[in-house]
Amino acid sequence: MLKYNEFINENKMWFKTIPQFLSWLEEKSNNDWIWLDTETTGLRGPKHVQLTQIAAIATTYNFSHNEFTDLGSYDVKIELTPDTLTQMKDPTSRIKWVLSFNHYGKSGIKYHDEAETLQEFHEWVKQWNNPLLVIQNAQFDMNMINVRNTIVKFKNEVFDTKMMLQLYYLPLLQTLSETNDEYKKLVNKIGTSDRDNGLISSSMSKVGPALGVDMTNYHDALTDCRLAMDMTKRVIQFLKDNQHVDIMKYQIQRIKLSNN
Repeated sequence: MLKYNEFINENKMWFKTIPQFLSWLEEKSNNDWIWLDTETTGLRGPKHVQLTQIAAIATTYNFSHNEFTDLGSYDVKIELTPDTLTQMKDPTSRIKWVLSFNHYGKSGIKYHDEAETLQEFHEWVKQWNNPLLVIQNAQFDMNMINVRNTIVKFKNEVFDTKMMLQLYYLPLLQTLSETNDEYKKLVNKIGTSDRDNGLISSSMSKVGPALGVDMTNYHDALTDCRLAMDMTKRVIQFLKDNQHVDIMKYQIQRIKLSNN
């Protein structure tokens, strides 16, 4: 499975069967799982935007019963930096819209220093048993917390749930849709995305509803951790129920396009 520094050059999830992937999940059930999400002031990368929220839920995972058990949670809103406040004065800035979109600015909430929060969160992560970081679109969040943190870096193994969708859930759905109209309707419901090179979208905002996940309060970081957990549980059960299916055709299609 991919570690943070292996995202680009060492794609360990490629060309694995569903049983092989499930075997990896069973192996990792010996670890504590930390569901992590961040909110930021934009999408231009860690050198241009700041963190506005870091949230996480620590769990154990029972592979046999496909159940997660909460161990603890972390949720901190971060105060705006002087640089962000300056950028917001630009009439072309979209930061205010992004903050509203991410549920930022509610009264009665204490806001914390970004650098201090990153160090505190690093200590929080260390208390768990060989923690596996579980993140939807992990490269974005790992870049944010590691580049913005100039003192300590997160070197934990990472499980990217977006990659699970791209290489397992969606290929399985496509394969089943070849002979089942209900799955074909589900594929159409999710729709395609330019971010997925024109293939079926791997966004949680699209896949979650298709799986029956309640997306209320989406884009609050702590809520998104819970949504990712619910989505992953449903995906794993779907994979368990259909592990005999050969998904390689659609998996290869994803991999080829990702190399272009």
